[in-house]
Amino acid sequence: MRFIWTQELPSTQVWLADYIRKNDLESICIVATKNQTNGIGSRANTWDKVSCGLYLSCAMPIALLPQDLPRQSSSIYFGQILLELFREFHNDLWLKWPNDFYLQDDKVGGLITQYIKGFVIFGVGLNIFSEEKSSLLTGKMQNNLSQKDSIESISTEILSQIIKKILHFLSFNIVEFALQKNIDTTLHGITCNAFLQNNMTWYEVFNRYKQSFSKNHRFYTHINEDGITHKVSLQDALLQNDGSIVLHDKILYSLR
Repeated sequence: MRFIWTQELPSTQVWLADYIRKNDLESICIVATKNQTNGIGSRANTWDKVSCGLYLSCAMPIALLPQDLPRQSSSIYFGQILLELFREFHNDLWLKWPNDFYLQDDKVGGLITQYIKGFVIFGVGLNIFSEEKSSLLTGKMQNNLSQKDSIESISTEILSQIIKKILHFLSFNIVEFALQKNIDTTLHGITCNAFLQNNMTWYEVFNRYKQSFSKNHRFYTHINEDGITHKVSLQDALLQNDGSIVLHDKILYSLR
């Protein structure tokens, strides 16, 4: 597996997608940065820069995905797995259908997925600290910091821990590294067969996700019909076993 950490990048998702199109990638590749200048979000929106954020994209062979995963619900699958990692830093985080991380009522992050040349790419953006936007270090967690604690140092430490947890999920370990330095290294981990054995099925992940789905009923989502984007309420949304929802007699899928 190749792991790339850089101080700044226009977009981890765009960089990795372009790299796959131009090169013969053979295994997992992760690119991450703490400063993204032109990030993308759902519906081709931009992802706003914050004081400290996680911007990471990971490409993995489709063969590593669980066989029961509905491809159109990949964002829910990876989103729920990452949510459980992020909850170690704030218990009030939850995953809004289909791909947004919320801290109670406020969005603090999001995730998108793409399929390119036999690979799936999931890209995540997470606000760790911001003075203007909701973030992981918001409210109770931020207020509990003592005066001697530096927001910058705490944010950097959390960023480092999150990256290591994501690498651990992918069954790779990395020695201590300094976020102040660029990294481009190949990590040696377990075999693909072992990864598949340790990986969670869609059924397992979906059962965890649906436990908090009712929180969606107070919110809205955007759907595209005939090239026009509409904002619709999720109040009456019914979650289906493949990750889609039924809303006003229509079946809606996450295509993000």
